Amino acid sequence: MQLQTGSISSSDALDLLIAPLSPEEFFRDYYERKYFHSTQKHPGMENLLSIDRIDEIIADSELPPTAISMAKSGRSIDPAEYTFPDGIVDRGAVLDNFRDGSTIILPQLHFADGKLYEFCLSLEQAFGSRTQTNIYMTPPGEHGFGVHFDDHDVFVLQVAGAKDWEIYGDRETLPFRGEGFNKDRDDTGKLRAQFVLEEGQCLYVPRGTAHRALTHGDEPSLHITVGILTQTWADFMLEAVAEASLRIPEMRHSLPRDLFFNRGNGPEYKAMFERLAREIADKASFEATLTAFSGNFVRQQGGRVRGGLKALCKPIGPDDRFRVRDHILYSFEDSTEDGQDGKQIVLLGASMPLSDELAAQLQERIAAGSVAKSDFKVSDTEEMEDVFGSLVAYGLLVRD
Repeated sequence: MQLQTGSISSSDALDLLIAPLSPEEFFRDYYERKYFHSTQKHPGMENLLSIDRIDEIIADSELPPTAISMAKSGRSIDPAEYTFPDGIVDRGAVLDNFRDGSTIILPQLHFADGKLYEFCLSLEQAFGSRTQTNIYMTPPGEHGFGVHFDDHDVFVLQVAGAKDWEIYGDRETLPFRGEGFNKDRDDTGKLRAQFVLEEGQCLYVPRGTAHRALTHGDEPSLHITVGILTQTWADFMLEAVAEASLRIPEMRHSLPRDLFFNRGNGPEYKAMFERLAREIADKASFEATLTAFSGNFVRQQGGRVRGGLKALCKPIGPDDRFRVRDHILYSFEDSTEDGQDGKQIVLLGASMPLSDELAAQLQERIAAGSVAKSDFKVSDTEEMEDVFGSLVAYGLLVRD
């Protein structure tokens, strides 16, 4: 697949990462199970990122201290070596450290780069998870980190140069978020595979699989690491307990004052625990938990409002047609605004109450992917005008 500079579909983005596998093959045989090295090369990957773009970012972009870090030979570099005393990034020192063998790391660059951000958004529906990027620019013959595993699944896109990869053993269980690698505690297992990740190729490494990468050859390496920030069944069940607890009055009571000190009352308190656990199991609601999870997933997606300002600089005519922006998440949910039952549309940063009349038509038009004000037949035109304008402002609708 030749990458283009415009919006990329979810299927094309996933295909880039796993080709020649089908999605069914990848999720059945590899996802959360074992690494996959795609030897297929993708010309045009530099449309996502390039060494020239990294040079431009370091030279001309705003660089707060959190926008950059450095590492060399398995250890992090003290920020004092590439920042001024006031914390501002010393751009010359960054390049000088790179010259001396240090890897330049640009964490979360998708928040500052539109192409990477669009690419991340295109993957979120494919995985049902938040995604992020970290960028690694490594000099020839060097490596940033030693053998380690990550607490989230990663895809590596080799943009320029090549890397020698080493894949080690897996943990017996998948790590939770925050359960990171500790070299004094965790066994990396035996070396299982060695290969060269060449320019234009991709690699999938499940969380918990130990690995190391060293620059191959005489050219520097630039790669994009896409992190898949999954939510687990443990997260879902914890939310289910929290949701059910709202309907169990005793869950609001404080713990007994002597719970930690009076072992004689242990059987009584254990019985209380077991009774509450049974009541939680009885009252936990899959549907209510799913609604809470999906709503939070929508609300936590990053905003995308490019084109909105231009569209709002003049009045929106009744026949001006708008399309639903690619990869933007939204949901229609029940609302209890002002104590009144009704519907609302939920976006990042906004929950807009809707009359039943407008909600039904809006849901139908947005599902169709194209909408104009003249499509609506409602009695409250003021409500429709206000909601339509807000959907443009918050990025759901973009002018055709």
